[in-house]
Amino acid sequence: MSDAALIFLTLLVVLLTLSYWLTHRAENRQLKASKRADTEIVQRCLDLLQALQKHRGLGAQQDAASVTQRNAQAQQLDQLWLNWPGASMQLPPLQQHWPQLRRKPADFDAHCRLIETLLTVIEQLEDRLYRQHHPRIRGLGEACRSLEDLARLRGLAVRAANYERCPPGLQMQLRFLCNRMLDQEQDSHLLALIERLQSDLIESAQIRLAPGECFALLTPLIEQRLQGIRLSLD
Repeated sequence: MSDAALIFLTLLVVLLTLSYWLTHRAENRQLKASKRADTEIVQRCLDLLQALQKHRGLGAQQDAASVTQRNAQAQQLDQLWLNWPGASMQLPPLQQHWPQLRRKPADFDAHCRLIETLLTVIEQLEDRLYRQHHPRIRGLGEACRSLEDLARLRGLAVRAANYERCPPGLQMQLRFLCNRMLDQEQDSHLLALIERLQSDLIESAQIRLAPGECFALLTPLIEQRLQGIRLSLD
């Protein structure tokens, strides 16, 4: 083989190697960018979940402090819904439901429907990230649904506390949630909270908790568990 042919082959090998390296590097960058975008959306979903759950819990409270807090949550949600990447990431256009819900903060069922759709989005993102070799994401959807059980318990308790005695419909829903958590949970703090709700609100002949007290009773544990979910994603 001539020197010219040898030089040509050497250059060809170098160029092919460089081309492969650049392509591989570009693919890695694209994968990291996609993974980063998905992770950012997960964090935004958690922010939305937290704010929607709080907005729902404050919806049945009419005292000035609660109304002020609810309005602050609504303003936060206004910002969180901006530039929701639904279409670009094949996610439902959740933000279109928010304006009507904002005008009807006491609509508990509408909050629940939107939160249920958001939980489905979180589960979709969990599957997508897990396929992209993000093992810590596994269990996110289940953890968020457990958190929603606790937040729904808060919202229902706040609504029930507006009455002298827990209405039968709310009592049935509260009993169901409490029994499900008692079957699944071993957290002594949560068990004590459930016992307090059962004795002073759900089964009491006369409710001994105000709406604001119910909200304050459950919120710290909800916030603690949400923070644990966030830390598990790092």
